[in-house]
Amino acid sequence: MVPISSYADIATFVFCLALLVLTLNVARNRRNFRSTLQALFLPRVRSQFFRESKLYNEWCFYFGTLFNTLIQGLLVFYLVVTLLPDFSSNINLKWLYILCFGAALFDFFFKFGNSTLLGKLFECDSDAAIFNHSKFFYYSDSSIVLMPILATTIYLGMPAILFVYLPFFVAAYVMMVVRTLTLKSSALSLFQFFLYFCTLEILPYLIILKLLAMLR
Repeated sequence: MVPISSYADIATFVFCLALLVLTLNVARNRRNFRSTLQALFLPRVRSQFFRESKLYNEWCFYFGTLFNTLIQGLLVFYLVVTLLPDFSSNINLKWLYILCFGAALFDFFFKFGNSTLLGKLFECDSDAAIFNHSKFFYYSDSSIVLMPILATTIYLGMPAILFVYLPFFVAAYVMMVVRTLTLKSSALSLFQFFLYFCTLEILPYLIILKLLAMLR
């Protein structure tokens, strides 16, 4: 186990920054913020976002993306420090968190861009936009739930607490997939979606897990 003191200061700074971003988001966009947390589970709210095309024009998207990336990046950082102590001990932990934050941000926008591009190529822009909306709602819900669980895990030094997050992660991810599969698109076949999902949503994580196993 890596001593908590070696990364607790970084975690504290990230949590404080994430709380500041979350507070600004709630203060400026209280109604839209609440809607983004409901949209994954309430079709009426989700369709309203899509129908009004307001998600990307609202500050709730940019504040939400920053908050999500801060928390998801901290999760990756904690897992790397905990599971790969020999690897992380050779890197300045501040730079390691910056790398993890950058990786989480790149992952988010890379997949957003890919699905948008494929939507244009296969003439299913509407389906791609709905999928991107669902992913943002999924990230928002997951990050809100993850934050207190991750804080408890880090400050108590008990990695097993993260398993509390696992059922919600699985449920929210399944909900995101189900919402996409029930689009009943005339332009996008189930096989095309399955091919995209396996190639760009699952395969990269399997490759990363393999690389981490090799490093360990």
